[in-house]
Amino acid sequence: MLNYKSINFSKSSTIFIEGQEPKYTFYIIKKGSVIVYSYFADNYTIEYKEGEIIGLFNAVLNEPYFSTVKALEDVEVIEMNINEIEKIDTISLINKIYDYLIINIERWLSRYYYFLHKENSPYYHNKNKKFDIIEMCKIYLNNGFNDASYKLYQKYIELNPNDENKKQELDNLLKNIKSVEEPENVEGNIYKYKKGYCLYTELQGKDNLYSIKYGKVGVYNIFDSKQVTRRILSAEDVLNGYSPISKNSKYLFTTAVVLEDSIIQLIKKEEAMDWVQSDRNLRLYFVKMMSMRIYSTISRIRAFNANNIVSKFVIIIEALIKTELLFKSMRKINFQYNINDICSMIGIEYKESIETDVLKIKSLEISKEGYLKVNNIEEFYKEYEIYKQRNSYKIDN
Repeated sequence: MLNYKSINFSKSSTIFIEGQEPKYTFYIIKKGSVIVYSYFADNYTIEYKEGEIIGLFNAVLNEPYFSTVKALEDVEVIEMNINEIEKIDTISLINKIYDYLIINIERWLSRYYYFLHKENSPYYHNKNKKFDIIEMCKIYLNNGFNDASYKLYQKYIELNPNDENKKQELDNLLKNIKSVEEPENVEGNIYKYKKGYCLYTELQGKDNLYSIKYGKVGVYNIFDSKQVTRRILSAEDVLNGYSPISKNSKYLFTTAVVLEDSIIQLIKKEEAMDWVQSDRNLRLYFVKMMSMRIYSTISRIRAFNANNIVSKFVIIIEALIKTELLFKSMRKINFQYNINDICSMIGIEYKESIETDVLKIKSLEISKEGYLKVNNIEEFYKEYEIYKQRNSYKIDN
């Protein structure tokens, strides 16, 4: 039986404020509506109504609230501890939590692209700029993702069979490119993928979860004529191939590329939901994993406001560390990200001088292969606290 209590807030009262500790509790709005103010994200506001959830991802991660929430009218909420998530038997409530996390991932990603555009093109914005498949193909080709280019081309021709002009241009662009061979079935729904294989593109999502048993997968998209690194996943990570559900989802579609020979299990959405409903431990795993994606996206937004390169990297690396420590205990971390990946996340053009700046973070190293390494997590957090003090804006909330 679920353990919760009802709390009433009068109109205009504050339900929680930015920087407040969540104490592992979140709210479900039973009656009324609230507005959420995110001052750090250019005064971004969202309204939540009856039946919606607030404060869940902060509670799950035990991170201070990023936003301030006020009642737009008299409000009644149900206060619930995150430990109750494992006890939920009502499928509708499980789905409500899932939908809350998905929509928040997409909302914060949309806000992230707002900031990324400001960083790349602060004086120009053309909302009517057309989605240019040829430009996308060229960018992925230039970055060595040939199979992604090939599949974007194939899908575009499928969607636009009468566009002979672009077909000829794409034929010329890709005439010497071959797609990577299809995956080899290992057993059941587990497959072996060759390096370079494109799992899906920005033109078409997949109704699968990809559970990585061995290997590495990169998730990217093209924004403002640049390739942006969204995530790099490795063994034990799970990739969501679903198409975005937001109305304004143009820039939320991604391309996923296998970065080294990998063993991956494919899980259908319906199967995953059945598991989440029946396996209480798996349910909390997915809630934490999705909550961390929200935290990581918000960290990227906060990094745009940092006043120097080193501070930007410190913020991003702190979020990467939190992601690694979500289900593991370790003292040092070898990341799957290089400097160029981090630069692409926050709209910085890579230059050799950036490497010198980044290595001012004493606990950080760069491997021979070019990947970032934190040799002592405890020492990194000491440096993190120092950079919080040095910067005029708040790294932490």
